[in-house]
Amino acid sequence: MEKNIFIFDYNKCVGCHACVVACMNENGFQSPATWRNIHSSNNAHYPQLPLFYLSLACNHCDDAPCLKNCPANAYSRDKKTGAVIHHPEKCMGCQYCTWACPYDAPVFNPKEGIIEKCTFCNHRIEKGEKPACANLCPTGALDFMKAEFSRQESVDSNPGPVDVGAKLKTIPLRKKTSPEIDLQLFDQKTEKKRKTKKQTKISAINEWPLVFFTLIATGLTGIYSSGVTQTFTSLDKHIFFGMGIMAGLLSILHLGKKLRAWRSLTNLKNSWLSREILFFTLFIAALGIDFYVFDIQGILVSAFGVLLLFSIDMLYQLATRKWPAKIHSAQTLFIGITVFALLASKPEAFYLIVFFRLLLYIYRKIKYHRIIHLISFLRITLAISCMILMSNNFPMYFILISFALGELIDRIEFYNELNVPEPKDEFYLH
Repeated sequence: MEKNIFIFDYNKCVGCHACVVACMNENGFQSPATWRNIHSSNNAHYPQLPLFYLSLACNHCDDAPCLKNCPANAYSRDKKTGAVIHHPEKCMGCQYCTWACPYDAPVFNPKEGIIEKCTFCNHRIEKGEKPACANLCPTGALDFMKAEFSRQESVDSNPGPVDVGAKLKTIPLRKKTSPEIDLQLFDQKTEKKRKTKKQTKISAINEWPLVFFTLIATGLTGIYSSGVTQTFTSLDKHIFFGMGIMAGLLSILHLGKKLRAWRSLTNLKNSWLSREILFFTLFIAALGIDFYVFDIQGILVSAFGVLLLFSIDMLYQLATRKWPAKIHSAQTLFIGITVFALLASKPEAFYLIVFFRLLLYIYRKIKYHRIIHLISFLRITLAISCMILMSNNFPMYFILISFALGELIDRIEFYNELNVPEPKDEFYLH
C-alpha cells in the first residue's frame, strides 16, 4: 500500500523556520497561529545542553482523531493523496479537534471563528510536486516521499502518546557522545518560572460556559429523576425549563460560529460531542412536553438525562487526566447521583456517595501534595457540612447552598486538571 509521508531527520534540522515561511507563502493565510511549527529541545537555552529541533504540522493520520471526533463533520480525506482536508464552510469553531489531535495540528483562528490546518499541499501533490515546506527545506531535514507500507506496518518511527497512524517517518538522533548534564544544577527558580507560563488547551477560565452548562444539565437531571418536579407549581416549571434553555445557550457561547451550532449533530456515529448535544436536546424536548403538553413517562425523560451525563463524561476521554485514579470526583454521573439521593430523601445513599467522592478527592490531593490549599480545604469542609446538615435535619436550602458551592469548586478543578498532549511536551523530544 502506497502512502504519501513526511520524513524528518533530527540530525539535519537547524531550526531556521524556512519550512514555516514556505507554508505561509504557499497558503497565503493570515492566521496568528502557523500551520507548521518548530519545537526545540532546549527552550530554556541552557549552556552546553544538546540542542535539536522538531518540525511538525498535520501528519494526515490514517486514523485521524480530528476527522473521527469532529461533531460538525468538517473534515474529509482525499482518497487519492491521503490528505485530511478541513472544510471551513462546515466548521462551527468548537475547537474539539484541537483537543483530539496529539500533534497540535488544527489551530483556531479567532478572527474567522473557525479551525485551520495544514492541507498537505494537496494541490501540489496532485501535480506530482512536494509540499512547499519539504520542497524548500535548505538542509534536507524535512522531506516528502511516496512509499510502500503493509497495512500492519506503522509509518511513524517515533509515535505520539496515541497510535493514530501518522504519516511521519522520523530519523532519530545519532548516538550521543557528550556527557550527561544534571539539570538540578541550574537555577530552579528560572525553570519554575518558565513552566508556570505554559498554557494548556483546557482550563476552567477558558471553558467557563461549559463548566456551568455541565453543572446545570447535571442538576436538572438529578432534580427531575428524584421526582420532586411532580410537586412543582406552574412558576416552578417555567423556572426549571428556563434553566434548561439557559444551559443550551451557554453551551454555544464558546463556538466560533454560533449560527452553525446545528452542525454538532452531524457526526453521531463517531463523536461523543454530537451525542451529548443529541441527548441534551432530547432531554429538554421531553421535559417541555412533560411540563406543557401532556404527561409522559418520567423514566423516559430521566433516561435521556442519564445518557446526557454519560456522554458528557465520555467526551472528555480524549484528554489526558492529571489525577491518579481513572475516575474523578466531579464527573457528571457522580454529581447527578448525589443530587438524586439528596432530593429523593435517601440519606444513606447520599452519605455513601458523598463519602466515596470525598475519598477520591482527598486521595487526588494527597497524591499531588495539594491538600493544604485553601480551596481544597473549603471543598472538603463543604462536603462534610452537607452530611452534617442533612443528619441534623437542617432546612434544605442550607444544604443546597453548601452542596452547590462544593460542586462548583470540584468541577472547576476537573477542568483545570485536564490536559491535552502537545508536541512541545518532552515525550516527542527525548
